[in-house]
Amino acid sequence: MLVADTFANAQGYSVQAIEIMTQRGIPSTPSNYTIWYDYVSGKNPLLTSAINEIISGDGLFSNEISNGLYTRFYLTDQQQGEHIQEAGNKLQETLKHVINQISEAGSDTENYGEKITNLATDISGDISGQETSSSLKDFVAEIVRETAAITEKNKALQNQLQHSSNEISNLQQNLEKVRTESLTDALTQIGNRKHFDNKLIEETKISSEEHTDLCLLLMDIDHFKKFNDTYGHRVGDEVLKVVARKLKSAVKGQDTPARYGGEEFTCILPNTSIHDAASLADQIREKIAKQVLKNKKTGQEFGRITLSIGVSKYVRGEALEGFVQRADEALYRAKGQGRNRVIKEIT
Repeated sequence: MLVADTFANAQGYSVQAIEIMTQRGIPSTPSNYTIWYDYVSGKNPLLTSAINEIISGDGLFSNEISNGLYTRFYLTDQQQGEHIQEAGNKLQETLKHVINQISEAGSDTENYGEKITNLATDISGDISGQETSSSLKDFVAEIVRETAAITEKNKALQNQLQHSSNEISNLQQNLEKVRTESLTDALTQIGNRKHFDNKLIEETKISSEEHTDLCLLLMDIDHFKKFNDTYGHRVGDEVLKVVARKLKSAVKGQDTPARYGGEEFTCILPNTSIHDAASLADQIREKIAKQVLKNKKTGQEFGRITLSIGVSKYVRGEALEGFVQRADEALYRAKGQGRNRVIKEIT
C-alpha cells in the first residue's frame, strides 16, 4: 500500500484536479475526481499514459470516455466499485469542507488587515493633532483585541484542518487498499489477471523505450484436475497456494508473478534474456517439484506438484497478443513432450 499524501500535497492535488475538470467541462463526480486526482498526483502511470494519449488526440472527455477510464483502472466487480464510489464521495465532501475553511480563513485575515490599516490611519491623524497619549493607548488596546480574535480563529481553523487532514489520509488509505485488493488474486495473494495485463503494458513500453530485454513465463500445473477430482477442491486450492508462494519467493523484486487464470500462472521478467528466463523457469520448476503436499494432521500425502512452462521474449513494437501467444505455444509443446519441463519459443 502506498503511503498517504501529506495534507499539503493532498490539498494541492485536489485544487489541480478540480481546475482541470472545470477547464475541460468534466462533471465533478466522485469517479471523475478519483481519475483526475490520480492523474495530477502521478500515482497511476498507466492511467496517466492513457489520459495523455487522449489529450494528444482530440482531447475531449465525454461521459463515455470518463466511465471507460474509471472502469478500466478502478473497477473489477460491483462490490469493489461500491467501495471506491463510497470513499470517493467521502473524499470529495471532505475536500469541499477544507476549501470552505480556507476561504473563510482568508476572509477573516483580510478583515483583520483592513482593521489594522484603518487603525493605523486613525492614529496617524491623531498624532498630527497632538492627541498622542490617549490615542496610542486606545490603538494598542484595539490591536490586542483584534489580534486575540484572529489568533483564536486561526487556532480553531488549525484544529479543523488537522481533523480534515486525518480524514483525507484515512480515505486515501482506504482507496489504496481497495485498489490493491482489486489487483490481487483472493486465493493465492499474488497479482491477478488484471494486474498482469497492466504490468505487461507498462513493461513492454519500458522495454521499447529503453531497448532492454523482456521475457515472459507462462506456467501450467500438470494434472491439476486430478488433485481436485481425487482429493477435493480444498486440496486443489492448497496446490494453487503452494505454487504461488514458491513462485513469489523465487523471483526478484522487479519481476511480476501473477495468477493468469485457473491453474495457470505467469511471470513478467524485465531486463532478462531468454536464456536467463529459461534458467529461472527451470529453477522454479525444480523447486516446486521438490514440494511434497500432505495433510499436516494425518500425514497423508497428496503427491508432488509439477509445472510445464513456456518462455517467450518480447519483440519491440509487436502486439502484446503475439508475445503471450508464443509463450502459450511453448507451454503446450512442453505439455505435449511429457510435462514437467521448460520449453522456449521457436525463433
